[in-house]
Amino acid sequence: MAVEQNKGGVFFVYGYDGTGKTCLWKTLSTAIRSKGEIVLTVASSGIASLLLSGGRTAHSTFHIPINLNEDSTCYIDPGTDEAQLLEKTKLIIWDEAPMAHKHGFQAL
Repeated sequence: MAVEQNKGGVFFVYGYDGTGKTCLWKTLSTAIRSKGEIVLTVASSGIASLLLSGGRTAHSTFHIPINLNEDSTCYIDPGTDEAQLLEKTKLIIWDEAPMAHKHGFQAL
């Protein structure tokens, strides 16, 4: 698994409603957290974030600007608690990622 081997990567899970994606996220995050690692669970919408354990919106977690353009950046100052949390994070689960604008990913 990429997480255990400290390999970076982007993986997408596609499935219709009711196929078990949320169960997959919960199982994966619980397994990694049980080892003392940090998992951030975010979603593109507030409603979806409520279904995730410890979930928040991606905009809130990563300070993604609401009005995005090709020059947008996330405003997380180096050395802050948020920056240190991101450095220590083992896995980011982003539910409904395809709903986010591409400039949001680029800003992050």
